[in-house]
Amino acid sequence: MAKLYRSREGEATAVDTKSQLTTLGSETAPGPLLVPSGVSKLVQVIIASMENFAAATGYSAFIRLEGSGLPDGPEVIGCLAGGVPVATGGNASAKAIVVPFKACKVTPGNEILIFAEMAGTDVGQVSVGVTLVFQ
Repeated sequence: MAKLYRSREGEATAVDTKSQLTTLGSETAPGPLLVPSGVSKLVQVIIASMENFAAATGYSAFIRLEGSGLPDGPEVIGCLAGGVPVATGGNASAKAIVVPFKACKVTPGNEILIFAEMAGTDVGQVSVGVTLVFQ
């Protein structure tokens, strides 16, 4: 069976706050991320991130998936983490990671909401791109 991909991106700008990823590059309002028809499970999540370190020298963050497209309830994926020597040191980017799922059921036609959350220390901004891989 072929894999189908759905992506969203956005920024987390406050610690301990759910920040929904709602855009996709030049598409500022791509609409809801719906589970494609003909699939039964989420098999991978691909996550890329970049931090600006305006307020701290290290960070941790995670990804939260919610919505009626996940019949067994929310999923939390984490943790993204990193750092630079000084808070005024500019940006850093993390290598994209692939998170495999073995049995995450999905409901075709229903929505999945993707959130990024900074945890612990507010670094200023964490920009995140997330791709859900369905099969």
